[in-house]
Amino acid sequence: MNEFTKTYKSLDGIKWSLNFPVFLFDRDWFRLKKVTVSDLAKELKPDNSEEAPELIQYQQLLKEGHEHLLAIQECWNEFGIEDFHRSLRNSSESKAKGNNGWTFKKYVELLVGYRQIIENKEVRIPIIILGRTPNEDHQLEWISNAFISELTFAD
Repeated sequence: MNEFTKTYKSLDGIKWSLNFPVFLFDRDWFRLKKVTVSDLAKELKPDNSEEAPELIQYQQLLKEGHEHLLAIQECWNEFGIEDFHRSLRNSSESKAKGNNGWTFKKYVELLVGYRQIIENKEVRIPIIILGRTPNEDHQLEWISNAFISELTFAD
């Protein structure tokens, strides 16, 4: 509670930077960790396996009605057999081990959203509640003054 309050107050009126804090909460160990935005990707690696251009092109061809084998062949021609299969393998491995729903897209959305909040002269701090299993998504919440007040009142 004290860390939330202290961190929240320290951000009032400060210009956006990559040194802004992000909290990570591990429910299994009941552990709270504070990292900077610049360290977030190292601490919580976003999965970008589905963002590969080879897979995006392949999915687009399937949506357009191309047959599976023809779509593969077209991707081989455009990207090369090795790169296309590496992208498929990375995607398959990621799905098998799970990524807690923490994709590159969600990571970028957090960064853009956080910056917009701060530039709008609001103060909210992201807290990512880590999934307990590889297939349980991480949950993103925002610590605001109202959130801190509720915690204080509950004590």
